[in-house]
Amino acid sequence: MSDQTLDLETTIRRDRPTATDGSIQVSTDSTDVTEGSRVLLGFGDDREVTFAVLTPTEAQTIATALETAAQQAAAVDTIEDPTDE
Repeated sequence: MSDQTLDLETTIRRDRPTATDGSIQVSTDSTDVTEGSRVLLGFGDDREVTFAVLTPTEAQTIATALETAAQQAAAVDTIEDPTDE
């Protein structure tokens, strides 16, 4: 069995854009066509929100990638938390 893949369109930048506060919203998309079988991923701030409609498989792939990245980051995290002083 081969590994699952997910094709996403990616924009590569040399410099990271300025970080802004925002939020991520996740819900099921309930329309007459999808009948709740899609995952709606929204991200942005109070000025603009971008939405992506994902299949359950695509949503699981993204969730797994986020979990793996978070575990890797936590394993090498050497920055001290200032609240621990």
